[in-house]
Amino acid sequence: MHEIVPELSIQKAAKGLRICVAGAGAIGITLATRLSISGHSVSVLARGESLVAIKKNGLSLMDAEGEHRAHVTVGTADELQNADVLFLCAKAQDLESLAEAVQPLIHPETLVVPFVNGIPWWYFQGVEGRHAGRTVLAVDPRQRLKRLLPEQRVIGAVTTITAERLAPGVARTRNPLRCVIGEIDHRRSDRTDRLAALLAESGIATRVTERIRDALWTKVVANLCSNPLSVVTGATLRDVCGDPSLSIVSRKLVDEGLLVAASFGARLELDPSSLLAMGASMGDFKTSMLQDYEKGLPLELAAICNAVMELGELEGISMPFTRTITILSQFKSSMRQKAPYVESERTNAA
Repeated sequence: MHEIVPELSIQKAAKGLRICVAGAGAIGITLATRLSISGHSVSVLARGESLVAIKKNGLSLMDAEGEHRAHVTVGTADELQNADVLFLCAKAQDLESLAEAVQPLIHPETLVVPFVNGIPWWYFQGVEGRHAGRTVLAVDPRQRLKRLLPEQRVIGAVTTITAERLAPGVARTRNPLRCVIGEIDHRRSDRTDRLAALLAESGIATRVTERIRDALWTKVVANLCSNPLSVVTGATLRDVCGDPSLSIVSRKLVDEGLLVAASFGARLELDPSSLLAMGASMGDFKTSMLQDYEKGLPLELAAICNAVMELGELEGISMPFTRTITILSQFKSSMRQKAPYVESERTNAA
């Protein structure tokens, strides 16, 4: 049963909350900047060139409202105060190391809000049924995330933010910023309502749901049908989801994902045609996976593809199309990481 923890962090006045954004990629920059310019106390956990750049120049975000600059506290976990709300903005394969790094920032009432792609480590937590408490091995093979980030602290979050990291501490986004949040045990709580209000007043359209896994599966299937295929083809979202030829392949990936989602009782919030139309409407943006591929970085295949196939196997569902595209993506990625690397100036997150 999901334990209800003391809600100090939602009883405080919103502007008095200590908010930390862990991760300074495109999504982290976007989130931290929007929160900061709305008057919140925001710190950013960063490292390397991002840490240096943000200390010197602050954050810069270009969005539909114009250009924003924000000066935030930035540092390592040992240098920052603990947080009332801790946003985890990292690639799924980097989440375990980030979860270890943020431990000094967590106090007994900290809310942990992971903005990550794919099936999350908490998928089987907070719910009853024959798989209750099970570990999704594709995303938490050592079961470290379950121990480092206890379920009673976690708020489920699904983001639809298309942003580009132009340089350390600098990002751009053209599309609307949207988020869905909910308790992972599907109860309604004051803390989710207040967190949604905090995000909404910061310019991120946010709604609360009592079925967070429906919103989760909607994005998982959207990622499943676009990210690995973009690596195989080199195509942008417009073509992956809208080109007459490629969209046939995308639809097959959607159909396999839908079967798995349905087997776990999830109802997608968009039908397949609308899901593909939404992807095509994002325009000529490269998926985050394609950008990672072009930079020679590891891909989020474990969370976006392997975890879905793992869940499918639990229900006896075969996913041959997904498996084939995943194998091709992984092979291309392996070959690319062996090749000489020239850093792209742009990193897109979709």
